[in-house]
Amino acid sequence: MLSNKRLVVICAIAVCCNISLLVLFVKYNAGEKCFVTINEHQEIKSVLPDDFLSIGIDASEIQNYDRIDFRKPRFRQLAAALAPARLRLGGTMSDRLIFSSKDIPYITCKYHPVNTSKSVYNAVKKLCKHKFLPFFILTGKKWDEINGFCKSTGLKLIFPFNLLLRDDHEWNNHNAIDILEYSKQREYEVDWQLGNEPNSLHHVFNVTITPEMLAHDFKRLRKILNHYGYKKSLLVGPDTTRPQPHCHECLQYMVEFLGNGSNYINVQSWHQYYLNSKTAKLEDFWNPRTFNLLNDQIITMKNNTLKYNHIPMWLSETSSSYGGGAPGLSNSFAGTPLWLDKLGLCAKHNITTVIRQSFFGGNYSLVDDHLEPLPDWWLSVLYKKLVGNKVLHVHCKCSPYQRMYAHCANRKYTNDTTAITIYAINLEMNKARFLLNGTAIHGNDLTIDEFILSAPSNNRRTKTVLLNGWPLYYESSLPEMEPHHIKYGRHISMPPYSVAFWVIKNTSVKVCN
Repeated sequence: MLSNKRLVVICAIAVCCNISLLVLFVKYNAGEKCFVTINEHQEIKSVLPDDFLSIGIDASEIQNYDRIDFRKPRFRQLAAALAPARLRLGGTMSDRLIFSSKDIPYITCKYHPVNTSKSVYNAVKKLCKHKFLPFFILTGKKWDEINGFCKSTGLKLIFPFNLLLRDDHEWNNHNAIDILEYSKQREYEVDWQLGNEPNSLHHVFNVTITPEMLAHDFKRLRKILNHYGYKKSLLVGPDTTRPQPHCHECLQYMVEFLGNGSNYINVQSWHQYYLNSKTAKLEDFWNPRTFNLLNDQIITMKNNTLKYNHIPMWLSETSSSYGGGAPGLSNSFAGTPLWLDKLGLCAKHNITTVIRQSFFGGNYSLVDDHLEPLPDWWLSVLYKKLVGNKVLHVHCKCSPYQRMYAHCANRKYTNDTTAITIYAINLEMNKARFLLNGTAIHGNDLTIDEFILSAPSNNRRTKTVLLNGWPLYYESSLPEMEPHHIKYGRHISMPPYSVAFWVIKNTSVKVCN
């Protein structure tokens, strides 16, 4: 038998342990309650196209023709799951790309096969003269493969011409005409660009093309598009880098280009990244200050281009960190909250297309080298499934570690014309709880479909993602991705380090009808 003294000690230890466990449970499960207000009477300020969420592949990925097989069924299936979308074939290597309708097995600055066309020969000569190396040849056969891929998957190709093919201070369009003639003959539907990040060319290639020169080049391109059967194609530009406090020219280049070339473009476009891949750390990806960078950049860009707000604005290349992505971060669950928040902010600010760099290739891809979907692919598929075109206003009274957005629900998901989709991010190691308020929410008779994406054991570096607690795998087809159903409640919640979607039915938001 235990002595009374020993029994008291054991009981005291047990009580302390229970109290500690209770404290941990409360801390983990209680969370801060956030008040979410959604009102019945709203004015829709943004209506997004179906291809709002789009994808890019860097031109460097096709430099080695064995790198991507656009005909592979699984590769096509993974891309088709994101349709409708645009596919941009861009990046730095697009300004070292030369098109040849014929197959050229081997060509260098000093060696040209006998079947080299005059256009290709001259293009190679220009790039070699200025040491814009290495260049590479995009053959008609590969161009056919890429366009066939787009047609079969429901993607619309957008392609930048090589801006560095120049005669003194003017763009040489001969190689571009080769592509246009070849494409029109085969009835390929393509939208076009000219160059990649022209304000940074002096850093990358030691060449300067002023905004005025670029506007003149776009004017020439618009004329040849009209002449060679692409009058209805979009011309998108100038693809400048993001505005930054220490880089006045990044913003000024865009402003001066629009002042000279706004009449020749259909879309004003720029690129955005938050972090440097070489120095980014895990906590940078989950820091609210990092998230705020994009909001500030969009507002800066919008405020400085008010004269041209009739021209749609795109993020034509964007991801978490520049320089190919941060290994183990940009391509893991660590980067997922930044991607969802970017979609929410861009929709809120009427950025009508967001092109994710990249679908395949680099450390920021949606699909890995073995064609296994990464966390941001699953998020993108879920976004396409649940989120509709009309952007709503939602007020979330919460901490900086919780962020929330709202749209009318995707009509392909539900026939309920009152349904809305809320999506949110929880950046901290605490459960987040939300109370739904506002005139759009009536009583406790809501029907809510819940989709929560999280990481196993809160491992934010994981490349496996959980949906409502179950791991997602892609085998031969897309899984059903069924929701957890919530009935008769006005409270929703999400676990630590997670993102979530809720489709709320039986609301009174009239603009969703």
